[in-house]
Amino acid sequence: MLLELAISLATAFFTPVQQQRPPKTQTIYVKESKEPCTGVAPMECLQIKGIRDSAWTNLYTNINGFKYTPGYRYKLIVKVTTIKNPPADGSSLKYTLKKVLEKKKIETPDKPTQGSEWAYIASKRWGVIKMGDSILSQSGIWLEFDPAAGRFHGKGGCNSISGGYNSTADNITFTMAISTRMACMDPGVMHRETAFLQLISEHTYKYDVADQTLNLYEDGKIVLMLGMMQKEENK
Repeated sequence: MLLELAISLATAFFTPVQQQRPPKTQTIYVKESKEPCTGVAPMECLQIKGIRDSAWTNLYTNINGFKYTPGYRYKLIVKVTTIKNPPADGSSLKYTLKKVLEKKKIETPDKPTQGSEWAYIASKRWGVIKMGDSILSQSGIWLEFDPAAGRFHGKGGCNSISGGYNSTADNITFTMAISTRMACMDPGVMHRETAFLQLISEHTYKYDVADQTLNLYEDGKIVLMLGMMQKEENK
């Protein structure tokens, strides 16, 4: 018994106390635009990457002391602190601005002029009439585009959806699409909505406008066909 007590006391005295990691200093880039992301709820996240990184990643928290202006790319020195016992819905890291090394205006591509193809696309609502091999009648899925902001919004059949996109003369690239989270009574509607969000999220397609349809192609095959509709106010 005395031996066990001695061992317990020795363990208590000589076991090192776990300490919180000290803050580290890091140089990061902040992208000129935010992207849709999903934490506890749909939101928009800053895009950051390290000096040696090639891909941007979502930052699910703010940078303390940093004032972000869209359209500018930043190079920052930040202090990164590990948060002890972070909330379940929060980041485990705290970012604090130490210094702004660079702030550079990023020129965006020329926006479509009135009468161009994208001005026409932006003037209409586009309802999904074919998805994959399935012909859809009154699907309730539609998109509207805002070329000036590089954004889209619409309905997935049940939930409101939105996101960003970039376009060239031949291609359209969607960012991650976000949606509200209402449950639909019809399982078929929910299934189509989920399939549609998967098709457009972070995908690039060739596109054309023909016979009042907006067609999105992958490997030469139509993946989505959207029929022209008139925009409705306050919808």
